[in-house]
Amino acid sequence: MQMYPELKVWPVFESRLRVLVSWVAIAAMGSYFVFYALTPWAYDTGPAVLLLMALVAPVLGWRSFRESMDGESQLMISTLLGYFLLQVSVLMMHGEGLSDFDLSTRYLGASVVLAFLLMVRPMGAKPFFFAVGLGGALTGGLALYWWGLEGSGRLQSFDNPIHYGNGALALSCLSLAGLSWASGQRYRTLWSALFLCGLTGGLVASFLSGTRSGWVAIPLVIPVILFAYRDRILDKKWLIPVILLAVGLLVIAMVTVDVVRERSIIAAQQVEQYFEDGANYTSVGLRLDMYKAGLAAFSENPLIGIGPSGMERKVDAMARAGEIHQNVAHYRHLHNQYIDNMARYGLVGLLSYLALLLVPFFLFLSKARHGLSSVRAIGLAGALFVVLHGVVNLTQSMLERNIGVMMYLFVLVFVWAVLKAEERENQAASDAHVV
Repeated sequence: MQMYPELKVWPVFESRLRVLVSWVAIAAMGSYFVFYALTPWAYDTGPAVLLLMALVAPVLGWRSFRESMDGESQLMISTLLGYFLLQVSVLMMHGEGLSDFDLSTRYLGASVVLAFLLMVRPMGAKPFFFAVGLGGALTGGLALYWWGLEGSGRLQSFDNPIHYGNGALALSCLSLAGLSWASGQRYRTLWSALFLCGLTGGLVASFLSGTRSGWVAIPLVIPVILFAYRDRILDKKWLIPVILLAVGLLVIAMVTVDVVRERSIIAAQQVEQYFEDGANYTSVGLRLDMYKAGLAAFSENPLIGIGPSGMERKVDAMARAGEIHQNVAHYRHLHNQYIDNMARYGLVGLLSYLALLLVPFFLFLSKARHGLSSVRAIGLAGALFVVLHGVVNLTQSMLERNIGVMMYLFVLVFVWAVLKAEERENQAASDAHVV
């Protein structure tokens, strides 16, 4: 006689729950990349759904959690949690209000979502790269359509030209990594066409947005690619002139686009005017005054900074004294994440931000030399994205706004989850082959 037959219901329920959770995760992650630079719900809704789904993680069992948490993933999650804890600790030391803790909670949420995605089976390389290529192509197509309607002027979508342009450029970087993945696929011609559209579309949208901060990162993409694929490039000498030709065409394209050329010239002129004539009323001049205020604030308390409220008071005081332009007081951040962290959180803030950049970068870069082509391409995608973010934040404080935090953190989380899913799938296939 069979005892307790109802106990067999649980494995069936768990199996179906995992399938449902995986499909929802794929939809949430895919929509995030497809509409990354186009709609505000893209960077909010997907992560919010995944965070709510993480509440079912205990139902899936702690065994899954332990099995999915390797040393590299622990380091990634610890970096996110560490930034959260350090920032919260410094904010408490400065006696900041509850509203100032809001952005910090995003790092906690991102670490929870990453742990959850490592437990379930999120999207693999194929749907990930498809969403990336489609997102870049869609962004570029709409950019050309809007440009045709509106004519001259900086393009933007739902927020401002800066987040739009840099978001589009991020899709270009991810699509560029997709090209290396496509070379080993069955329908590589179709895949390559998609990623070329994604790469070109992101660049077009970035150029038409007039966002200068991301353009500086474009030359730094090349050394990362050379590091990841130097063996393939050295084996196929013909790739070297192809790469040089592509770089040359990109430079020509940038120079010939009116918005790019004009804004580059204006930036150089404004720097010269600031140091020679003291012209601090221009776009660049205001930024340089912001950096001046941030460094002055940092000098008051180099260890833990003076906090967000202290930073506001410092800027107001310097503006009233005529040390910086009065319009600087109208901005919520200093347009340089490094200086912003130094001013608000001191050396603690600067080092924690550098960790938030360098730990993911080197984790992704190590995977960009992986033996499995899909893992290598995903690792390259993550490394290129971090490089872009690190350069952009030389003239922006992307992490001082919710949109900037969400557009950085969840690319890290999603790309790492996809990478680990590919590694596990490859390991499972190897184990099955051995058996």
